[in-house]
Amino acid sequence: MIPTAALLVGALALAPPAPGAPDPAPDPVIYTLHPAVDGTVLALSALTIAVPSLFASELIHERCPCDPSSVNAFDRHAIGNHSHAADVTSDLTVALAMAGPPVVELVAVHGSRAIATDLVVFGEVLLVNGALVEIAKYTVQRPLPLTYAGDPALVSSPGGYRSFYSGHTSTAFAALSAGAFTLGQRRGERGWPWLVVAGVGASVGVERVLGGRHFPTDVMVGAVMGTLVGVGVPWLHLAARPVALVPSRRGLGVAVAF
Repeated sequence: MIPTAALLVGALALAPPAPGAPDPAPDPVIYTLHPAVDGTVLALSALTIAVPSLFASELIHERCPCDPSSVNAFDRHAIGNHSHAADVTSDLTVALAMAGPPVVELVAVHGSRAIATDLVVFGEVLLVNGALVEIAKYTVQRPLPLTYAGDPALVSSPGGYRSFYSGHTSTAFAALSAGAFTLGQRRGERGWPWLVVAGVGASVGVERVLGGRHFPTDVMVGAVMGTLVGVGVPWLHLAARPVALVPSRRGLGVAVAF
C-alpha cells in the first residue's frame, strides 16, 4: 500500500551511520508547547473520545431497516459492498499510517527535546482528530452502507449508525499530514511526503468503501478533516509562527509577534 519511493526513503532514514562517523548535532526544536493549553486540549479530546462510547446505546438511535433509494445517487453504489479483505486491509493501513511518523521521528531526529515536542504535537493531532470524528458520528448518526443493506448485526447495533465521517480515513490523513508537515519544517521536504499522504490516505478511503463501512462522501470529508487537523495543529505550535495561542487569566489568549 505504501509507495515504493516512500519505502526507499524510509530505508535510507533507518540506515545506521557510517562506522566512525561523529554523533550528529541535536536537531532544533521547531514546536512550542504550552503545558496548560496543550494539557487541557489533550484531556478534553481524550474524554470526548472515551465518554460517549460508554453511553452509545443511549445516544445512538437505531432506525433501520432503511430504504437504499433514500441515499443520494453518488453514494448509493456503496450499498452492497462487503469485502472483508478490504476491511482488514484498511485496519492494517491505518495502523501503519499512525506508526510511521513516530518511527521516522525516533530514528531520523536527533535530540531528546526535539523528539519529545514533536511526539506531543503528533499525539495531540491524533486526539483532536479523534474527538472531532466522535462528535460528527454521534451528531449525524448516518447508517453504514452495510446497515442499509440489512446486515442484522449492524441494524440493531449503535455501531451500525456511525458512517459519517470516516474515522479510518481522517486518522490516516491526519497522522501522515502531521508527519509530512513536520518533515517539511525540519528538512525542507515538500514533495514525496505529500505523495505518501495522498496515496496511503486514498487507499484507506477506497478500502472503507469496498468493505461497506463508509460511503464515498464519508471518506471524502474524512480526508479533508484529517488533513486540516494534521496541518493545523502542528502549525499552531510552530515556534517561528507570528500568531500563537497562549494561556491567559481568562483561559486562552492570542499572542502576536511583530
